[in-house]
Amino acid sequence: MEGGFARRLLQVGIRSITKEGREQGKRFGVEQYEMRTFSKDRDFLENLQLGEGIKGVYISVDLDCLDPEFAPGVSHIEPGGLSFRDVLNIIHNLKGNVVVADVVEFNPQRDIVDWMTAMVAAKLVRELAGKISK
Repeated sequence: MEGGFARRLLQVGIRSITKEGREQGKRFGVEQYEMRTFSKDRDFLENLQLGEGIKGVYISVDLDCLDPEFAPGVSHIEPGGLSFRDVLNIIHNLKGNVVVADVVEFNPQRDIVDWMTAMVAAKLVRELAGKISK
């Protein structure tokens, strides 16, 4: 955002943010959707319109956004996050041409519940690849 390489940045599923983080987001025009307001933001996020002239969308899924119930194998565990279905709904209903994506913050050393986070990450990669191929 600072360098002008992106027109729009959304952060979804924020559970811990400082006053400085909010101020920095506002300064750069970042749309921040915190979990404390997610229930009222859900309809917007699940039918996200990206606007005219958007040629490509880059999606980065930080596994830390998920509640530890769905992804315990991350470095920064914090309760109260998004469900796996919430993330899939946002991806599936996104109205835009996804051209690149990544899934980050998987920590295999903490993925002690039958590799659940690895499976979640793999499923998200598969869903994002499908979105890109359309």
